[in-house]
Amino acid sequence: MDVTSRIPTPPGLAWTDTAPPPRPLERLVIKEIGRVLFVPVSEVDWLEAEDDYVQVHAGRSTYLLRQSLRVLESRLDPHHFVRIHRSTIVNVQRIHEMRPLFHGEYQVLLRDGTGLKLSRGYRDRARHLLDMA
Repeated sequence: MDVTSRIPTPPGLAWTDTAPPPRPLERLVIKEIGRVLFVPVSEVDWLEAEDDYVQVHAGRSTYLLRQSLRVLESRLDPHHFVRIHRSTIVNVQRIHEMRPLFHGEYQVLLRDGTGLKLSRGYRDRARHLLDMA
């Protein structure tokens, strides 16, 4: 008999092994000198790691968010954002074209003309989401 079976469960509550996943972020809170900006996640084109920060590219604007890319990735909707490189996450709605490069890599072209690299290590994740098979 394990310990949890001896602890009474309060009415209306059930013991679970895992907590439900948090809801995906709907907006990013960007703190700048003298102001706080709220950027809807739907406006984000792509994200780029820069040490302990993330550069948020949204339209013609770029913001600096003090958070690791790994932590931010865990809070984004995986149906809308995919990691394509160890330092890059892209909004799949912004992808216009993908061109094969050498050794299983791809050049990802966004609607605004930005070119990003899809590395081999992230190809399988992107293939599933982007249906590149």
